[in-house]
Amino acid sequence: MKKHLVLFFLFVVNAQLVSAQNECLCEKNFITIYQKIKDNYIGWDDKITPKNKAEFDKLSIRVQERSKKINDAAECYKVLSEWTSFFKDAHLFINTQNSLPEPVESAEVLKNRAGKLSVVKFDSEDSFLAELNAKGPKLEEIEGVWESDDQVYRIGIKRESKKSIVGFLLKKRDDLWVAGKTKFVLEYISPNRYKTTYYYADFSSEQFLGRLIKNVFVIDGVYKFNKISPSPKELISNKEIIQSLPEYRVEKLDSVTTLIVLPPFTLADAYQYASQMIIGNRSLIDATKHLIIDLRNNPGGDENVMSPLWPYISDGQILRKGGYFKASQENLILLDQELKSIQSFPMYRELFNEKLTEVTKRMRGNMGQIIQGPDKIYNDGVVRKKPEKVAILVNKNTA
Repeated sequence: MKKHLVLFFLFVVNAQLVSAQNECLCEKNFITIYQKIKDNYIGWDDKITPKNKAEFDKLSIRVQERSKKINDAAECYKVLSEWTSFFKDAHLFINTQNSLPEPVESAEVLKNRAGKLSVVKFDSEDSFLAELNAKGPKLEEIEGVWESDDQVYRIGIKRESKKSIVGFLLKKRDDLWVAGKTKFVLEYISPNRYKTTYYYADFSSEQFLGRLIKNVFVIDGVYKFNKISPSPKELISNKEIIQSLPEYRVEKLDSVTTLIVLPPFTLADAYQYASQMIIGNRSLIDATKHLIIDLRNNPGGDENVMSPLWPYISDGQILRKGGYFKASQENLILLDQELKSIQSFPMYRELFNEKLTEVTKRMRGNMGQIIQGPDKIYNDGVVRKKPEKVAILVNKNTA
């Protein structure tokens, strides 16, 4: 089988991990999942090869034997997930009908992690401001007292070293989140841009982009902070609120460069959102010399979200090869239901009706086989002189 086979849709295994008597039928679940994936999952013959089949069979026997002794739904889910992880496919996962309890960390583990975060020493908010004011012209615009949009956090931001700027709590929240505790650390990237390490309530961390837009500091995907004091040099304008502040935006970075940050393709209205972004800023994009399309951390989803941008990426045809499908009875039922459901939504009917109709037709005539969906060509027939160069940003979280 060709190695470029891909899933067109998520393959979700519905597992009824809890019976009416609150007894987990774990072995029954395993047998059901094994057969469902074998019958319907297009990656089966790609993932299980002559080289690893013995390893896979050994894993399957081991998991089934373990499942016989399991009566707890959460433990069963863990074991079955170990088996599905063999396929190394994020589109393949188990969906439980009942929510399972999240693992709870011990107070000691939480305390140890909290202890690794530094505490900024200060006597009061007034004394902190006095310290900042003493810097005079050396005071950076990012330094000061900031408050989150929802007023949950009142944060002090100050430069701690040549390399890092620290955001810390000005008020105690609990015994671990004491006043002075580091909430985020900023590292300078470029003017008004910072690599931001943000610490969650459980003291785990994640990195984001931090953007300073005059009196507003944005940690994309996390929080917006408004500057309280010292008084900001400038206030954000209405134009900046529309063009620069949103996480998903079309933003003019300089005289020759425009940035487009697209919404996650999983959003129900992502196509409409992106289209409005592009159409509303067409004059800016058409005039830009360099275009940056930011797809970092995009989880994937509706491929049509990119459609408004194809003319800026290529002046010729772009061919999207049709996806591959396993022609099985259950997959056919799934797609028939999908086809029926989109009829009530004009936008989705226009985008997917022809494609899904053809796929289901090919499935019916080739049961048990691998079939390919129809190709699609993107081309608006317009050759654009600008942008001259296009950069597409991705990272390890770009699906």
